[in-house]
Amino acid sequence: MSTRSGPNLVWLALAFYLPMGAGLFFLKPPGLLRVADWAGFAAGMGVALVAGVAVVGLSRVVARGTAWGSRLQAEFRKILSGMGPREVLVLALLSAFGEEILFRGVIHPRLGLYPTAILFGLFHFPIRRWMIPWSLFALVLGLVLGLLTDQFRSLWPVIFLHFFINYFNLNDLAGDGPEPD
Repeated sequence: MSTRSGPNLVWLALAFYLPMGAGLFFLKPPGLLRVADWAGFAAGMGVALVAGVAVVGLSRVVARGTAWGSRLQAEFRKILSGMGPREVLVLALLSAFGEEILFRGVIHPRLGLYPTAILFGLFHFPIRRWMIPWSLFALVLGLVLGLLTDQFRSLWPVIFLHFFINYFNLNDLAGDGPEPD
């Protein structure tokens, strides 16, 4: 029933996210990818893990407990069906690194928290009007990611958080789980 769209999505993601990764050239040394404080790094990763579990759990509750979430889940499943574990991993890594380098690494230091969060929400602007809550969720998540970047002075916690959310949600969406009612 599902087509093998996974490899095509990965190639598309490479073409889309690799230019974002070029933002590395705009990070000022020592940059937000260096770890100056290992205790702070560990704390940031711990906060990111807890936040990731909370966001993935909330995603599951919304997808299975609301009509809007169920509809969104069905829409994304159409797009992502047929992706294997390797494609999910690559897509989650590309999106986490590409988006966080661009938004939190390059734009955030120049424009600040709120404009960057708004741009992040607009970046996740939906194709259909009924998907606008997804964009609003991205805006709120953009605020959280920006606050974590400011708090821990590192991109690693937000890259990990973004990867965690995308990896587990993409696995859920790409899998052969039951279709929502």
